[in-house]
Amino acid sequence: MIELEQLQHLVTFQECQTLSKAAKQLHISQPVLTRSMQKLEEELEVNLFNRTKNKIAFNETGLLAVSLAKRILDDTKDMKKQLVDFDRKLHTFAIGSCAPAPLSYLSRKFSQFYPQRTLLTEIKDMHILIKGLKEKDYTIIIMPYDIEDEQIESIPFMEEQLFFSLPLTHPLAHKKSISLKEMDGEKMLLMSNIGFWNDMHKKTMPHTKFLIQNDRSVFYDLVELSTLPSFTSDYVMKTEIMPQNRVIIPISDAQSHATFYCWYLRENESQLRTLLYHL
Repeated sequence: MIELEQLQHLVTFQECQTLSKAAKQLHISQPVLTRSMQKLEEELEVNLFNRTKNKIAFNETGLLAVSLAKRILDDTKDMKKQLVDFDRKLHTFAIGSCAPAPLSYLSRKFSQFYPQRTLLTEIKDMHILIKGLKEKDYTIIIMPYDIEDEQIESIPFMEEQLFFSLPLTHPLAHKKSISLKEMDGEKMLLMSNIGFWNDMHKKTMPHTKFLIQNDRSVFYDLVELSTLPSFTSDYVMKTEIMPQNRVIIPISDAQSHATFYCWYLRENESQLRTLLYHL
Protein backbone atom coordinates (compact mmCIF):
# COMPACT_ATOMS: atom_id res chain seq x y z
CA MET A 1 0.00 0.00 0.00
CA ILE A 2 1.27 3.45 -0.90
CA GLU A 3 1.90 5.63 2.15
CA LEU A 4 1.72 9.41 2.33
CA GLU A 5 5.17 9.42 3.89
CA GLN A 6 6.58 7.83 0.73
CA LEU A 7 4.97 10.51 -1.40
CA GLN A 8 6.46 13.19 0.81
CA HIS A 9 9.88 11.57 0.44
CA LEU A 10 9.45 11.64 -3.33
CA VAL A 11 8.48 15.32 -3.41
CA THR A 12 11.28 16.32 -1.04
CA PHE A 13 13.87 14.54 -3.20
CA GLN A 14 12.60 16.42 -6.24
CA GLU A 15 12.84 19.73 -4.36
CA CYS A 16 16.33 19.09 -2.95
CA GLN A 17 17.77 17.34 -6.05
CA THR A 18 20.14 15.12 -4.02
CA LEU A 19 19.53 12.23 -1.64
CA SER A 20 21.78 13.66 1.04
CA LYS A 21 20.01 17.05 1.13
CA ALA A 22 16.57 15.43 1.02
CA ALA A 23 17.44 13.01 3.83
CA LYS A 24 18.74 15.89 5.95
CA GLN A 25 15.56 17.92 5.41
CA LEU A 26 13.39 14.90 6.25
CA HIS A 27 15.49 14.10 9.34
CA ILE A 28 16.11 10.53 8.21
CA SER A 29 19.18 8.68 6.98
CA GLN A 30 20.02 8.44 3.30
CA PRO A 31 19.63 4.61 3.22
CA VAL A 32 16.13 4.94 4.75
CA LEU A 33 15.17 7.44 2.06
CA THR A 34 16.56 5.20 -0.67
CA ARG A 35 14.61 2.17 0.58
CA SER A 36 11.44 4.27 0.87
CA MET A 37 11.58 5.29 -2.79
CA GLN A 38 12.48 1.77 -3.89
CA LYS A 39 9.46 0.44 -2.02
CA LEU A 40 7.30 3.08 -3.71
CA GLU A 41 8.48 1.88 -7.11
CA GLU A 42 7.53 -1.66 -6.11
CA GLU A 43 4.08 -0.55 -5.00
CA LEU A 44 3.52 1.40 -8.21
CA GLU A 45 5.10 -1.32 -10.38
CA VAL A 46 7.01 1.27 -12.45
CA ASN A 47 10.54 2.70 -12.49
CA LEU A 48 10.69 6.31 -11.36
CA PHE A 49 14.41 6.96 -11.69
CA ASN A 50 17.35 6.74 -14.05
CA ARG A 51 20.14 5.27 -11.98
CA THR A 52 23.87 5.35 -12.67
CA LYS A 53 26.79 4.40 -10.45
CA ASN A 54 27.02 7.80 -8.75
CA LYS A 55 23.72 9.45 -9.59
CA ILE A 56 19.98 9.02 -9.39
CA ALA A 57 17.52 11.25 -11.26
CA PHE A 58 13.85 11.21 -12.14
CA ASN A 59 12.78 9.75 -15.46
CA GLU A 60 9.65 11.03 -17.20
CA THR A 61 7.43 8.65 -15.24
CA GLY A 62 9.07 9.83 -12.04
CA LEU A 63 8.37 13.47 -12.86
CA LEU A 64 4.71 12.63 -13.44
CA ALA A 65 4.70 10.73 -10.14
CA VAL A 66 6.02 13.84 -8.34
CA SER A 67 3.27 15.97 -9.88
CA LEU A 68 0.60 13.49 -8.82
CA ALA A 69 2.16 13.11 -5.35
CA LYS A 70 2.01 16.87 -4.80
CA ARG A 71 -1.65 16.85 -5.76
CA ILE A 72 -2.42 14.01 -3.36
CA LEU A 73 -0.53 15.69 -0.50
CA ASP A 74 -2.32 19.00 -1.15
CA ASP A 75 -5.69 17.21 -1.24
CA THR A 76 -4.82 15.49 2.03
CA LYS A 77 -3.99 18.82 3.69
CA ASP A 78 -7.21 20.31 2.36
CA MET A 79 -9.19 17.32 3.63
CA LYS A 80 -7.68 17.73 7.10
CA LYS A 81 -8.41 21.46 7.13
CA GLN A 82 -12.02 20.94 6.07
CA LEU A 83 -12.57 18.26 8.69
CA VAL A 84 -10.98 20.34 11.44
CA ASP A 85 -13.08 23.36 10.45
CA PHE A 86 -16.24 21.25 10.32
CA ASP A 87 -15.55 19.68 13.71
CA ARG A 88 -14.76 23.11 15.18
CA LYS A 89 -18.08 24.47 13.94
CA LEU A 90 -19.92 21.50 15.46
CA HIS A 91 -18.51 22.34 18.89
CA THR A 92 -18.13 26.09 18.58
CA PHE A 93 -20.73 28.82 18.75
CA ALA A 94 -19.54 31.98 16.97
CA ILE A 95 -21.30 35.28 17.59
CA GLY A 96 -20.44 38.43 15.68
CA SER A 97 -21.87 41.71 16.89
CA CYS A 98 -22.19 45.34 15.81
CA ALA A 99 -21.95 46.55 19.44
CA PRO A 100 -20.58 45.40 22.82
CA ALA A 101 -23.67 45.51 25.07
CA PRO A 102 -25.87 43.03 23.15
CA LEU A 103 -22.84 40.78 22.70
CA SER A 104 -22.30 40.70 26.45
CA TYR A 105 -25.98 39.94 27.03
CA LEU A 106 -26.14 37.16 24.43
CA SER A 107 -22.87 35.63 25.62
CA ARG A 108 -24.31 35.16 29.10
CA LYS A 109 -27.40 33.53 27.64
CA PHE A 110 -25.24 31.21 25.59
CA SER A 111 -23.20 30.12 28.62
CA GLN A 112 -26.44 29.35 30.42
CA PHE A 113 -27.94 27.11 27.74
CA TYR A 114 -24.86 25.69 25.97
CA PRO A 115 -22.29 25.14 28.74
CA GLN A 116 -20.49 22.35 26.83
CA ARG A 117 -19.80 24.38 23.69
CA THR A 118 -16.99 26.83 23.07
CA LEU A 119 -18.02 30.42 22.48
CA LEU A 120 -16.17 32.74 20.09
CA THR A 121 -17.20 36.39 19.97
CA GLU A 122 -16.08 39.51 18.13
CA ILE A 123 -17.26 42.98 17.17
CA LYS A 124 -17.03 43.78 13.46
CA ASP A 125 -18.41 46.16 10.86
CA MET A 126 -21.91 45.23 9.73
CA HIS A 127 -21.00 44.29 6.15
CA ILE A 128 -18.40 41.85 7.50
CA LEU A 129 -20.98 40.33 9.85
CA ILE A 130 -23.52 39.74 7.08
CA LYS A 131 -20.91 38.18 4.82
CA GLY A 132 -19.67 36.00 7.69
CA LEU A 133 -23.16 34.77 8.52
CA LYS A 134 -23.88 33.78 4.92
CA GLU A 135 -20.52 32.00 4.69
CA LYS A 136 -21.26 30.26 8.02
CA ASP A 137 -18.34 31.82 9.88
CA TYR A 138 -20.88 33.00 12.47
CA THR A 139 -23.71 31.05 14.07
CA ILE A 140 -25.43 34.29 15.03
CA ILE A 141 -24.84 37.95 14.28
CA ILE A 142 -26.24 40.91 16.18
CA MET A 143 -27.50 43.79 14.05
CA PRO A 144 -29.31 47.09 14.84
CA TYR A 145 -32.11 46.51 12.34
CA ASP A 146 -34.46 43.81 11.05
CA ILE A 147 -34.10 41.93 7.76
CA GLU A 148 -36.32 40.16 5.26
CA ASP A 149 -34.32 37.44 3.54
CA GLU A 150 -35.05 33.92 2.31
CA GLN A 151 -31.94 32.54 4.01
CA ILE A 152 -31.91 34.62 7.19
CA GLU A 153 -34.32 34.90 10.10
CA SER A 154 -34.15 37.64 12.74
CA ILE A 155 -35.75 38.37 16.09
CA PRO A 156 -35.49 41.48 18.32
CA PHE A 157 -34.06 40.70 21.74
CA MET A 158 -32.69 43.86 23.33
CA GLU A 159 -32.78 47.65 23.32
CA GLU A 160 -30.09 50.10 24.37
CA GLN A 161 -30.34 53.81 25.10
CA LEU A 162 -27.28 56.07 25.25
CA PHE A 163 -26.78 58.80 27.86
CA PHE A 164 -24.25 61.53 28.44
CA SER A 165 -22.16 61.14 31.58
CA LEU A 166 -21.20 64.66 32.67
CA PRO A 167 -19.18 66.03 35.60
CA LEU A 168 -21.33 67.92 38.08
CA THR A 169 -19.68 71.20 37.09
CA HIS A 170 -20.45 70.87 33.38
CA PRO A 171 -22.52 73.81 31.95
CA LEU A 172 -25.23 71.41 30.71
CA ALA A 173 -25.36 69.24 33.82
CA HIS A 174 -28.65 70.83 34.90
CA LYS A 175 -30.57 69.84 31.75
CA LYS A 176 -33.15 67.06 31.63
CA SER A 177 -31.98 65.94 28.17
CA ILE A 178 -29.24 66.96 25.74
CA SER A 179 -28.92 66.60 21.98
CA LEU A 180 -25.81 65.33 20.25
CA LYS A 181 -25.49 68.69 18.50
CA GLU A 182 -25.37 70.55 21.81
CA MET A 183 -22.33 68.53 22.87
CA ASP A 184 -20.58 68.63 19.51
CA GLY A 185 -17.20 70.32 19.62
CA GLU A 186 -16.14 69.26 23.11
CA LYS A 187 -13.43 66.81 24.15
CA MET A 188 -14.95 63.49 25.22
CA LEU A 189 -13.75 60.16 26.53
CA LEU A 190 -14.73 57.23 24.32
CA MET A 191 -14.14 53.49 24.54
CA SER A 192 -12.67 51.78 21.50
CA ASN A 193 -14.27 48.79 19.78
CA ILE A 194 -17.87 49.93 20.28
CA GLY A 195 -18.98 48.89 16.83
CA PHE A 196 -21.57 50.89 14.93
CA TRP A 197 -21.91 53.37 17.82
CA ASN A 198 -18.48 54.70 16.86
CA ASP A 199 -19.69 55.60 13.36
CA MET A 200 -22.79 57.22 14.82
CA HIS A 201 -20.70 59.45 17.10
CA LYS A 202 -18.42 60.54 14.27
CA LYS A 203 -21.33 61.40 11.96
CA THR A 204 -23.46 63.25 14.49
CA MET A 205 -20.59 64.94 16.36
CA PRO A 206 -18.05 65.78 13.64
CA HIS A 207 -16.35 68.57 15.60
CA THR A 208 -15.84 66.58 18.79
CA LYS A 209 -12.37 65.39 19.74
CA PHE A 210 -12.75 61.86 21.05
CA LEU A 211 -10.03 60.59 23.37
CA ILE A 212 -10.13 56.86 22.60
CA GLN A 213 -9.38 54.42 25.40
CA ASN A 214 -8.58 50.76 24.69
CA ASP A 215 -8.49 49.54 28.28
CA ARG A 216 -11.91 49.44 29.94
CA SER A 217 -10.55 49.75 33.48
CA VAL A 218 -8.49 52.79 32.48
CA PHE A 219 -11.55 54.28 30.80
CA TYR A 220 -13.62 53.98 33.99
CA ASP A 221 -10.78 55.45 36.07
CA LEU A 222 -10.64 58.45 33.73
CA VAL A 223 -14.42 58.87 33.85
CA GLU A 224 -14.26 59.00 37.62
CA LEU A 225 -11.17 61.20 37.95
CA SER A 226 -11.38 63.56 34.98
CA THR A 227 -13.76 66.40 34.08
CA LEU A 228 -14.28 65.14 30.53
CA PRO A 229 -17.77 64.11 29.36
CA SER A 230 -18.34 60.53 28.23
CA PHE A 231 -21.11 58.20 27.11
CA THR A 232 -22.90 55.48 29.01
CA SER A 233 -26.07 53.46 28.41
CA ASP A 234 -28.96 51.95 30.30
CA TYR A 235 -27.33 48.52 29.90
CA VAL A 236 -24.00 49.70 31.32
CA MET A 237 -25.75 51.35 34.24
CA LYS A 238 -27.37 48.02 35.12
CA THR A 239 -24.09 46.13 35.04
CA GLU A 240 -21.51 48.67 36.27
CA ILE A 241 -21.23 50.95 39.29
CA MET A 242 -21.60 54.57 38.27
CA PRO A 243 -19.29 57.20 39.83
CA GLN A 244 -20.95 59.53 42.33
CA ASN A 245 -19.40 62.71 40.88
CA ARG A 246 -21.29 62.38 37.59
CA VAL A 247 -24.75 63.25 36.37
CA ILE A 248 -26.38 61.00 33.79
CA ILE A 249 -28.50 62.80 31.21
CA PRO A 250 -30.58 61.22 28.40
CA ILE A 251 -29.66 61.98 24.79
CA SER A 252 -32.66 63.33 22.94
CA ASP A 253 -31.69 62.19 19.41
CA ALA A 254 -33.27 59.09 17.90
CA GLN A 255 -29.79 57.88 16.86
CA SER A 256 -28.97 57.31 20.54
CA HIS A 257 -31.43 54.43 20.76
CA ALA A 258 -30.99 51.01 19.18
CA THR A 259 -33.05 47.86 18.93
CA PHE A 260 -30.82 44.86 18.43
CA TYR A 261 -31.80 41.83 16.40
CA CYS A 262 -30.42 38.31 16.49
CA TRP A 263 -29.81 37.14 12.91
CA TYR A 264 -29.30 33.46 12.06
CA LEU A 265 -29.60 31.18 9.05
CA ARG A 266 -33.01 29.55 8.81
CA GLU A 267 -31.33 26.17 8.29
CA ASN A 268 -29.80 26.45 11.80
CA GLU A 269 -33.02 27.26 13.63
CA SER A 270 -33.40 23.78 15.15
CA GLN A 271 -30.01 23.87 16.89
CA LEU A 272 -30.71 27.38 18.20
CA ARG A 273 -34.25 26.74 19.36
CA THR A 274 -33.47 26.72 23.10
CA LEU A 275 -31.58 29.99 22.98
CA LEU A 276 -34.11 31.69 20.72
CA TYR A 277 -36.99 30.65 22.94
CA HIS A 278 -35.39 32.36 25.96
CA LEU A 279 -34.60 35.57 24.11
